[in-house]
Order: sequence, then structure tokens, then C-alpha cells
Amino acid sequence: MVEETFTAPTPRDAFELAREKYGVFSALKLLRATQVQDEAGHLRAHIVVSVPQEDYLASIGVDAAPSQPDVLGAIHRMMRDKGLPASWLDPLLDPLRGDSMAEDKSRLLSYLLEEMDAHLRVQPEEAQTRKRLMLIGPTGVGKTTTLAKLAARYTLDPLHPRSVALINLDTFRVGAYEQMEHYAATLGLTHRKVDTIEGFGTALEELDDHEVVLIDTAGISPYDIGRLVQTVELLKSLPEREIETALVISATAKYDDIEAIYDHFSFVEIHSVILTKFDETRRIGEALGFVLEKGVPISYVSTGQEVPDDLEPADKEQLMIRFVEELHV
Repeated sequence: MVEETFTAPTPRDAFELAREKYGVFSALKLLRATQVQDEAGHLRAHIVVSVPQEDYLASIGVDAAPSQPDVLGAIHRMMRDKGLPASWLDPLLDPLRGDSMAEDKSRLLSYLLEEMDAHLRVQPEEAQTRKRLMLIGPTGVGKTTTLAKLAARYTLDPLHPRSVALINLDTFRVGAYEQMEHYAATLGLTHRKVDTIEGFGTALEELDDHEVVLIDTAGISPYDIGRLVQTVELLKSLPEREIETALVISATAKYDDIEAIYDHFSFVEIHSVILTKFDETRRIGEALGFVLEKGVPISYVSTGQEVPDDLEPADKEQLMIRFVEELHV
């Protein structure tokens, strides 16, 4: 309780001042009343009342209730810091404002992780006998090495070995054909270099008896119009062909950069994402946030340079475990 003094010509008037300030409070108590003479010689009434502390603080503009920690805001900032985009988080967290869950850190984290687990998609490695897969992506992410790993994986599969052929559409990068030719010779695979639309169709027809055909493309930067135009023409040239497209991105890339890459290849349907350089970062939230936002499944994860060992089918449980570990770093 807080004691406060009011002064007026009469005790009644002084008490009315207290009532006007605090309203009709049952807890407002008159403690004592006295009369004093002011400097002009007039009698004045002083009354002392007691009021609850929270009412007194509220009367002077101070919130008496201790401010509640913004648990929801803190969780939002933490998940953003770990790479998840606000565009994915906000629709999940905004409806919880005012809910008791918004004040419980453990429940909030469990809720978000459950949502991640529910929406994160992986593409199982199927034992299908026929596959036409084209790898697309920016420069420097390791598409050619990834393609070699896939070729070795399909060729050397002890349960379902498949006949594999390679097509190289990268006519820009110096040494691209030679690098692919080396992998093809090592694995004993057929390898074709293509630099025209007609040649692309012909190569696919000639390799029709192969169960798997893997197609490498030129790495494209957002500013390389020549490569982009060529890739668009090649991809659009054979609409009747069932060619699966995998976007290869680095797990080290920032979300904004990954989104820019995705938008850059928006002219083609992207069936899956292959994450490279997974072993070079402790922060995979950016990549997971991207696939969560876009709804694209992850098919493979590359964990090093060794062919074919350092390539694994995406495992949702392992991806989630890795992300949860990052929350404690």
C-alpha cells in the first residue's frame, strides 16, 4: 500500500479529491485527517489515504504489472537467426499472440519443429529402372561432381545396378567435357557432348536403351544471359520427353541467394533439390527454410568430394537432428 496526502478546505473536499483521482476503490482507506493553517491564515484540511501500489503507479503513468517477456518474439528472432524465413514463420506464430503457448518457450519450439517435420519433404531414392535426370544450378556448386556421384551410385548399386549414360550440355566452361569424359571412362559409361537443340534430341534417342541418362548443364549466374537463353531453349525443346529436373544448390548459401537462384530457373519445373557442400557448414537453416517455403523436396545431400561415397539420399530425420543441434550453438 502507498500513503498519499490530499489538501482541501475541508476533510470532505480532500477525500473527494482522492476519490476523483482513484475512483471508487474499496481499498482506498482514510488513515488520518488534520487541520493546518496556511500562510494566509486560512485553515486547510490534510487527509492521508492508503491506496494499492498498482493503483498509485497507474495514476502516475507507470505500469505496475511486471512486463511479461516477449517469448514469442524471442523465438521468432532465434529461428530467423538460424535461417528460417519470416514468410514461413509468421503465418505459424502470428495466430498464437495472446495464446498461453506464446508464453511457453518449450511449447513454441516443439510446435515449430513439429511443423518443420510435417512440411519438410524428401524424395526417396526409388529403384526405378528408367530415369532421365537433368541437373541445373548456378556456377560453382558442384553439378558435374554431383552428376558423377549419381552415375556411380546407379551403376554400382549392388541391388539394382542400372545402365547409365551421360550427356554434357555445358559448352561454355573450359574443361567441362574433359572432366565428364574422365568420369565416364572411369566408370565405363557412354558420354555424349551436345551443343545444339537437334543434337540434344538425337542423343536422347540414341541413348534410349540406357536405363538412366544423366544430363549436365552449364552453370548460370544471374548476369549470364547467353547461357540462360541456351539452357531455356534446350529444356523447352523436348516437351514430350519426361526429363526430371534437379536444382543443385550449396548448403552454404544464404536464403536470399538461394531464392534468387530458384527464381532464375523459374522457367522450368523443378522436381527436387540436391544440397551440395553439406559438410562445409554448420548452418543448414537457410537451405531448409527455402525448401519449406517452396515446398520442393530434397533428393540428395552431398557431403564431400569423394565419388561416389560422399552422396547420400536425403533423410528427413537426419536433417531435423542437424537443425536441432544448431539451435544450441
